[in-house]
Amino acid sequence: MKYNDLLNSHLKYGTTSDDIIKRKGYEKILENVVIAPWWSHDIFDGLNFEVDQVNDKVFNFYSDDLSFSYIELKRIGAPGIMDFILSLGVTKCKNVIFLGSAGSLDESIKIGEIVIPKYSICGDGASRYLNINLEDEFLKKEYPSKIFTNDLIDILKESNIKYHYVPNYSIDTVFAQFYHIDKILDLGAKTIEMETACLFKCCNLMNINATALFCISDNNILNKSLYSGRTDEENDYRHKIRYELIPKIVIDLFKKSN
Repeated sequence: MKYNDLLNSHLKYGTTSDDIIKRKGYEKILENVVIAPWWSHDIFDGLNFEVDQVNDKVFNFYSDDLSFSYIELKRIGAPGIMDFILSLGVTKCKNVIFLGSAGSLDESIKIGEIVIPKYSICGDGASRYLNINLEDEFLKKEYPSKIFTNDLIDILKESNIKYHYVPNYSIDTVFAQFYHIDKILDLGAKTIEMETACLFKCCNLMNINATALFCISDNNILNKSLYSGRTDEENDYRHKIRYELIPKIVIDLFKKSN
């Protein structure tokens, strides 16, 4: 499937590209885009940007040498994010960085640490809608943009920021994942989250550069799940990384890529 196939199917039933833009409130989307399932745009507070609230989900950030859009979805999972990603194909968007939390499946990847996914294994059902005949997408690998991801890694190296560059698995469920952890480990995954396999597939269809940056929120292998086991110190540390370090990394990435 190609992205134009999706657009032509909309047109077949009376919807134009302009209609899609208006539906999502994407009239002012900029070339650089941050998309976050849950993190608030306030992680960029105090960094000398003027902020224009475009709608309830889109915030545009402007400074003298950089501008970007921040899409704050307040929803999780591939189905929840898919329509918003695909709609970017009819805007000025060229670069997307996904920001979000991920769970660790490795003792060496600690809560609060930064992870860049090498690829994401599809564990969602939404991605098959991007195949011509709804062919199964399950357990296929989806890759971020190579150059854009290498730029991100270079920034981390140059700044001496500890990070992990590992395979990721994208799930559809938090509650039911635990039964399948051993299988997911057998697939080689070192982290687990809910959106990036779908996001990478969408952006590859649209020829939009895409990468992702995770902050580890939990570690099932160490019995520190979203449900139990995490300490206040670990939670404080991951919030510190989210608010104090990650916004600067994003800014550096967009400046490097422009």
